[in-house]
Amino acid sequence: MNKEMERRYNEMWKNARSQFISGTCSIDDSIDDAEDLRRGITLLAKPNKEVKNEISSFQLELKKMEPKQYYQPCDDLHLTILSIISCYVGFELAQIRIENYRNLIDECISEPIEIRFDGITASPSGILVQGFPKGDGLKSLRNELRNRFNLSQLQHSIDSRYKINTAHLTIMRFRKPIGDSKKLVRLLEEFRNFSFGKMRINQLQLVFNDWYQRTEIVKKLATFELR
Repeated sequence: MNKEMERRYNEMWKNARSQFISGTCSIDDSIDDAEDLRRGITLLAKPNKEVKNEISSFQLELKKMEPKQYYQPCDDLHLTILSIISCYVGFELAQIRIENYRNLIDECISEPIEIRFDGITASPSGILVQGFPKGDGLKSLRNELRNRFNLSQLQHSIDSRYKINTAHLTIMRFRKPIGDSKKLVRLLEEFRNFSFGKMRINQLQLVFNDWYQRTEIVKKLATFELR
């Protein structure tokens, strides 16, 4: 699985790097929109303190070069296990029975998942820290959840945007054009293989969230202990 992810991360980096070199990126115009009402529900894991501290240090380096971009606050950092209902305008918790989602997910939960965070990659819209799971636990969990939800009558939009097959952490999004693309690429290349630490996922959260997983908007719906 790690070889698959490594290939995917490298493809992402190659594509994003070529755009950055030309001075282009995908700017998110909704980051500062106070009227952005897109909401959904997500199953996710939170990085540990070690990983967050390393990411925070890297973000400080990025901020010196690109101060106008959006940097994911450490408390908002997350690893998406699966987007159950992708954010859209009009979704409200009153439309679903949370207990049904909680029960289905609980039946899929298995053993803890170990992930190491090595290096960075990028997309045209932001910078990501690369996560590499140990074994097939994450892949198996995602596939089990997909199968169970597809067989259920519960509202979901799993894989409607894209089929998630990585274990990345989004740490920065472009809210403005790149200031100095060559300097940015040089800095990113320095961190292509940097170790941000590792974590053992013992707990997952089901949350009601906005597009950016802002802490002030996120509402925890359920917690699952991996066993």
